[in-house]
Amino acid sequence: MNYILALCCGIIVAVMNVFNGQLSVGFSVYLSTVIIHVVGLITFILVMKVKREAISFRNHVPIYYYLGGVIGVFTVVLSSLSITLVGSALLTALGLIGQIITSIVLQQKGWLATQKKSLNIKQCLGLLIIILGIGVML
Repeated sequence: MNYILALCCGIIVAVMNVFNGQLSVGFSVYLSTVIIHVVGLITFILVMKVKREAISFRNHVPIYYYLGGVIGVFTVVLSSLSITLVGSALLTALGLIGQIITSIVLQQKGWLATQKKSLNIKQCLGLLIIILGIGVML
């Protein structure tokens, strides 16, 4: 089931990038980013109301955990800027390799509270195949 959820996430991100890119053509990239996040906020307020969950910031988490929102804004801006130039497939492929490399570094070092793990030979081979495939796409 977790693999299906991850697959669905990838599908949603690809569709979202196309919509965000098209919105940024109609507005500026920065205004479209504001619109995207306001619509997302409204959507989740409605979801939380339906689920009857309270909005509370009483959980004591480190302040830097909120940087995910800042990163989300830059993700939308950068994808909106680049999708019209490189297209959806290449944006997704390059984004994927960026995510993989960053994830490997974080796991190797155990940074950002990730479980420290070393790469095995199969993972290295898989990474090489992905990099070669993206190179062919370029």
